[in-house]
Amino acid sequence: MKKLCLMTVLLLLMACSAQAAVVRDDALPVIPDAGNPAAPQVFSDPAPQDKLEIWFGRVSVCDAFVVRCHGETMLIDGGNRPHVRHASLFLNTIGFSETDYLFNTHHHDDHIEAQESLVRRGLLKAKVFLTPYPRDYNAKLQKEMQATVDAAGIEYRQLHDGDTLMLGGEDGALFQFYRWEGSTDPNYSSMICKITYKGSTVLLMADVIGIGQEEIIKTHPDLDWKADILKAGHHGYTRQVPELLDLVRPELCVIPNSRAGADECVRQLIDKGIPWLVTNGGTIYTVTEGNGEWRYSVDRVKFD
Repeated sequence: MKKLCLMTVLLLLMACSAQAAVVRDDALPVIPDAGNPAAPQVFSDPAPQDKLEIWFGRVSVCDAFVVRCHGETMLIDGGNRPHVRHASLFLNTIGFSETDYLFNTHHHDDHIEAQESLVRRGLLKAKVFLTPYPRDYNAKLQKEMQATVDAAGIEYRQLHDGDTLMLGGEDGALFQFYRWEGSTDPNYSSMICKITYKGSTVLLMADVIGIGQEEIIKTHPDLDWKADILKAGHHGYTRQVPELLDLVRPELCVIPNSRAGADECVRQLIDKGIPWLVTNGGTIYTVTEGNGEWRYSVDRVKFD
């Protein structure tokens, strides 16, 4: 009986180890040849055709993410005007000055101002601007962004709940966009996004928190919420709705914040045994070739 119990425990441990698909790889460079101005930067070389890459940028406590798949790219949010310099440094460091898509989850300053400033100043070129809002939406920062996008000749495209997009062609990454449209609060109604690539998944919760998370779960009962990596809603300032964590069951949670600023969320994740990282500790680079297997590394790590 003792041998049987021991064998059962060992099998369970082996099963748990096999399921740990998001692993840290310190040999994986976030920024190849960082610090060498003469070295080719990430986006100056042809993009790999068999990977999905995501950079979670260190831009204060703001959302600023770059996604690349099969040669196409997307910048998601970017920060506010006081942190444009940080956003520019993040993008310049990885050699990113042009993108196929700009995606703004909602019109709050810490998500849209940096995008607007970089485009207006000619520091960032883009083909398409993705937004949950129609043209001439009555919000000051959204109007400013629309004017800048129009002046730059960028296509303005409104996203609706349930819309999809393929980044990198038909064999690339599937983006599924969802939004709770029952609230006028920009955070609750900000647009979330699930990214799927050959069986690997990421869920970006924008600034949806509290009742917003409860309602988007309730109004999307058929959505497969499971994801390998979760980007916490609203910078992890507060706890995530427990039902969301139970549905997503992430193997890594990324929080665009500092450890202290996301204290409640971090404590919740620790209680649930979910590994976590904060972007204040450094830009987080994640890469997958599919099958739910991810590697990640962190640039300029702070252990706090």
